[in-house]
Amino acid sequence: MVVYYMPTALVKNVGQTPKLAQILAGCVQIMFVIGCLLPSLRLDQMGRRKTMMWGCGGLGVCMLFIAALLSAKGNKDASIAAVTFFFVYMLIFGASINVVPWVYGPEILPLEARTRGTAISVSSHWMWNFFVVMITPVLINRLDWKTYLIFMCTNLVFVPIIYWFYPETSNMSLESIDSLFIKPGEYESESAEEGEAGSREVKEDT
Repeated sequence: MVVYYMPTALVKNVGQTPKLAQILAGCVQIMFVIGCLLPSLRLDQMGRRKTMMWGCGGLGVCMLFIAALLSAKGNKDASIAAVTFFFVYMLIFGASINVVPWVYGPEILPLEARTRGTAISVSSHWMWNFFVVMITPVLINRLDWKTYLIFMCTNLVFVPIIYWFYPETSNMSLESIDSLFIKPGEYESESAEEGEAGSREVKEDT
């Protein structure tokens, strides 16, 4: 939403002129690029789960402050502060949620489902992007600053979801990640069955 409708949001919600809104929107995209640099180089040290959790939490807090500041109609200082949080939002987004899912999805999928699962996740990503792009101008026109409260909630709700349901995969090989989804003793029993089957085949051949 911030990426696609930044100039519109700055004009309608913040009260900037169209020309200044375009300049600020371009500068906000620079924050996006800067944010991507750290996880691109140090994601294993940062951790997948931690990065996604503080990313969703930080994005939700930014949306909260943007909504609160824009609710003060006619307050120039509040509008300037809201623009600042747009910058912070894009910095956090670039450093967390923009990067981790592209790595995390293929990592947790088993080999036989990796290509299909990755295709589904990427398709889902762009379908939700399309959905958000289509509804955002309608929300901004009808709800004004309250629109950002919706995005605040959708970001914050993922913090406990990631904490409870997303295993950590940093510094793990793809083979060891598979073990995260195997019940204790299951791998040993499968290996034993495969060994017995192999022994029977050898005996039959002899």
